[in-house]
Amino acid sequence: MKFSALTSCLACLMSFAHAELVERKAWEKPSPSDKGDLLQIQERLQALLPASKRALVSIEAADGAGSGVIVSPEGLILTAAHVIGDTGKRMKVRLPNGELASAVSLGGSEISDAGMLRITEDGEWPFVEIAEKGSSKVGDWCYGLGHPGGFDSKRGIVVRLGRVIRKNSETMQTDSRLLGGDSGGPLFDFHGKVIAIHSRISQDPDQNYHVPVESYRTNWDFFENESLLTLERIGEGGFLGVACEENGEGLVIQSVVQGSAAALAGLRPKDLILKVDGERVKNRERLTILISSKDPNDEVAIEFMRGKTLASLKLILGSR
Repeated sequence: MKFSALTSCLACLMSFAHAELVERKAWEKPSPSDKGDLLQIQERLQALLPASKRALVSIEAADGAGSGVIVSPEGLILTAAHVIGDTGKRMKVRLPNGELASAVSLGGSEISDAGMLRITEDGEWPFVEIAEKGSSKVGDWCYGLGHPGGFDSKRGIVVRLGRVIRKNSETMQTDSRLLGGDSGGPLFDFHGKVIAIHSRISQDPDQNYHVPVESYRTNWDFFENESLLTLERIGEGGFLGVACEENGEGLVIQSVVQGSAAALAGLRPKDLILKVDGERVKNRERLTILISSKDPNDEVAIEFMRGKTLASLKLILGSR
């Protein structure tokens, strides 16, 4: 009786596993198995495109053009920092139907090349959803939209298919081809959600770089309500003096600059930085934003783990 029940249970499990295997979508496989998989990927892309394209905009200013994507009904737009160039700039955004709307640039960071702007006209604007942190990974299928060469009503929006090659909290690399004018445009996953924003363009087909949504979600309030963090501002702001790597819990110090604020306060390699002035810090860009937003000689509190011991200290920031 027991043997019969076990056999029946195993049969059910095998049937379930077989059903899971059969139902697995082509874009969820490590690679397409046959022509049928390629057709399924094509059909999925075609099904997602109408909603994705409605939120794409061409960003126009006196000093150039780029792309962006609307992510809220109020007209908040994600783009690249080098597209907006500065905070408070008056710009124009053009929707796929050719309609123009006024906008103003908000904040961002030149570290990751993330930027934001907002449409200043009243209305409810077409928008797309942003993916959650950690939802995209290496090997995922993706597709990029943009206006290479600027808005062209006859040509329309240009679509590029690809896969994620490399990713960290500040940069994503794909083989979804980019061209001049794509900067600031969206990269979507196969659920139709924005996973990154186009940033740096190369002549090599697999050297296309994007700002992952992790950068935006981590620094959302700063990007929306503060000024653009430029490399110049980083040079003028406070200096801690550590090189770190992310480990999911915080930032592991790899090295400490001799004579820096960190060195004078006693921080060491292998210390795990958890908080700065009470704010949890899990990526390098956030740490740089927090420290650079302060001035040299400002005091900050650092909470960290040394081995299994939780510790904290206060230090006076230096200058670069």
